[in-house]
Amino acid sequence: MTQTTFHSGHHRRLDVLAGAWEATLIALQPDGSTGGVSFASDVYTWMPNGHFLVHEVDAMMDGQRVRSTEIIGVDVESGGFFSRSYDADGGTSDFTSRLDGGRYTIQGQSQRFDGVISSDRQLLTGEWEHRVGDDWIPFVRIVLERAE
Repeated sequence: MTQTTFHSGHHRRLDVLAGAWEATLIALQPDGSTGGVSFASDVYTWMPNGHFLVHEVDAMMDGQRVRSTEIIGVDVESGGFFSRSYDADGGTSDFTSRLDGGRYTIQGQSQRFDGVISSDRQLLTGEWEHRVGDDWIPFVRIVLERAE
């Protein structure tokens, strides 16, 4: 769904993600070296009335299909965003995120992401880390290219 009007400037900033993306996922070892490569499609669409952005993920990782749905909302007071992700096995994860210029960061209790959106809005690159004890360990590098 194409959004043409926005409830706030914060909603408008989130629109940079709207659309279809093809993703390349590169597994990272704890030492930072690369492992296997997987592929996914990510589609971000606005819900009716434009209050929430829905993020659908469909990936093949290590020969297994991985699907999830994330609902992203705007926290106007903080200038950031909140989301809840639902996976196909019944698990959920909660996150907060920020879009500052081209930098996109996501923070959860056990996972976090630091990435950059290109100035032409056609590429999103970054790395996910997961928490092991008190340490953050890299686990996947992503490259999303706009599919449309």
